[in-house]
Amino acid sequence: MRTQSYHQDIPRRRPLVLLLALAAVAMLCAPGVAAADPGRRGPELEGVGPLLDELVPAQLAEGQIPGAVVTVVAAGETVFSSGYGEADPHAHTAMDPDRTGVYTGSIAKLFTATAVLQLVEQGELDLHADVNQYLTDLEIPETYPGHPVTLHHLLTYSAGFDDDVYGWSQWDRQELPSLAEFTAHELPSRVRPPGELVAYNNFDYVLAGRLVQIASGQDFSEYVAEHVLEPAGMTHTSVGQPHPTDEVTTVAPGYRPTEDGQTRAGAQLSPATPAGPDVLTTGADMGRFMIAQLEADSPLGADVPSVMQQEQFSAHPDLPGMGYAWEQRSMHGQQVVTKDGDQPGTHHNMALLPQHGLGIHVAYTGDGTDQAAFWGGEELVRAVVAEAFEVGDGASPGDSTPPGDAAAATSGQEASEAVAGTYRSARTSHANFTKVSSLTAPVTVEAVGPGRITTVGLSHDPDVTAQTWVATAPDRFVLEGGGAELGVTGSGDLVTTQMPSSSFEPLPWYQSPALHLAVLAVSAAVLLAAFVVLPVRLVVGRRGGRVTSPAGTPPVGARIAQVLAWIAGLCTVVFAVGFVIVTADANLLAQIPLTGSPALSIALNTMSVLALVAPAMLVLAILAWVRGWWSPRGRVLYGVVTASACAFVAVAVFYRLIGVPLTLTV
Repeated sequence: MRTQSYHQDIPRRRPLVLLLALAAVAMLCAPGVAAADPGRRGPELEGVGPLLDELVPAQLAEGQIPGAVVTVVAAGETVFSSGYGEADPHAHTAMDPDRTGVYTGSIAKLFTATAVLQLVEQGELDLHADVNQYLTDLEIPETYPGHPVTLHHLLTYSAGFDDDVYGWSQWDRQELPSLAEFTAHELPSRVRPPGELVAYNNFDYVLAGRLVQIASGQDFSEYVAEHVLEPAGMTHTSVGQPHPTDEVTTVAPGYRPTEDGQTRAGAQLSPATPAGPDVLTTGADMGRFMIAQLEADSPLGADVPSVMQQEQFSAHPDLPGMGYAWEQRSMHGQQVVTKDGDQPGTHHNMALLPQHGLGIHVAYTGDGTDQAAFWGGEELVRAVVAEAFEVGDGASPGDSTPPGDAAAATSGQEASEAVAGTYRSARTSHANFTKVSSLTAPVTVEAVGPGRITTVGLSHDPDVTAQTWVATAPDRFVLEGGGAELGVTGSGDLVTTQMPSSSFEPLPWYQSPALHLAVLAVSAAVLLAAFVVLPVRLVVGRRGGRVTSPAGTPPVGARIAQVLAWIAGLCTVVFAVGFVIVTADANLLAQIPLTGSPALSIALNTMSVLALVAPAMLVLAILAWVRGWWSPRGRVLYGVVTASACAFVAVAVFYRLIGVPLTLTV
């Protein structure tokens, strides 16, 4: 099912394009204006519509995604806007690019960055001032003296805050805190000095939105509506509660595929609006926003879009980095700025080619099987750029730097040995259970030959696990076949053009996920054995060499020790079952940090019980030797069970798998 709106037939645009071309030639011949590269050509868009009509329905069918909306703008106009599939798979409501409301997710960070830079232009905010000089109801701790957090850091994800979004969408509409209350309550720890690394962080934009409130004297949603949405002509976009009921005809809340069909996703409602939640828009309105971002004299502010799109920070001097909210990339030989937006059930990708006045936006209203929508948007954008610039199959020209000379390759050979190891995302939380992602999905780097490395964990493409890179310089590698670059910072962190908003930190050997997984596996096996064997021994009546009291019954301490060993095994079983339940659906797992989960809370609080049991077992294991409980073999076995419980708890504590409140539920 498809609803389409061609705001102007592409073939009919030829007279307009000709006039624009003649005007451009006249301007370039004027004194003082640099001539353009004669080899550079503009996009050819005639084939984009047929391409999308073939690609998007195939993505929806293959990925079990309910619907999508795609918009393409060029030369200041919307040249293609189409809805595919269904906004509501239960009511079978068609996607409409003009009237179907979709949640923006992090795409709305572009609105926040726009608002900040408008206030900077007006002199109300300073990009490089300590944000504490604006804040009245909270203070950013001086964790790193002499290194204050600034708006520049916030807008480039380099402020150094921990990434902790646990429970950000746990409220209902009546209990929703204000942005000021939420910002003060959710202030995370600072985990690195600002300006050191890029690490995608939602709180950075929550705080930026709070500063917009303070500087403007308006509610954040009011300011954005008046100064961002209205100038851009975005009449069907609304920010935060309450959403006007007449803005759109249908809201596509987002879905995830389950055995029962499409299940509505949660986590849309949150006070963290400047970071993206609880913002509704349409495909047509996102087209208007792209036009406003691409206009030379933008209604959003004369210099606001260009400042947003320029590189503002990069952890590696030779690789594209971050603008303000925008990520810089090279794609099929073209310089592109991109922004994606993901929240449970809804996924956006937006790309601008400012040199060509071209913009592409797609929104999917479902996660898809195996999270197909995460990758689908990037696939679509690349396909449109390839079609527009007639890029053939094979390596993408301009996506990578060609191999360097022999000396660089030799230095790269040394670098390949130095870079080998295990890494975790700099975004990894230090405060909550999502830290376990560094255990279950680390990035590994292996040196595989002269100046060559293989990485696992860096690819966005779900069909690609391992990637091979070739050295082009002592601190740079290019993806074999082209398409991406990898850089090593002076402190040994990894950055890649595949993910400009992320960095990856090397792990010391004692934080190795392989080591921790081995400890967990051995400990769990021992505790499971205790859980099974101890009741069997009790039923069968095998007492081994157990020492008893004169009355013929085991000492009280020995009986308590055995009970605690069995409870430790039970805790391990409950935790394992809960963990399997929570991780069985990858789409639901993406929602759980925001909303909580009964299964997760029970599993993690079971670890809290084990954390109390293990020290008690340690005391009783010592008493067993002092007082001669059981035979020496029995005491050794109990010591092994005790050590296993303590080891399991130690790993659980490291990954913050203990102590999540029971109050958060889906």
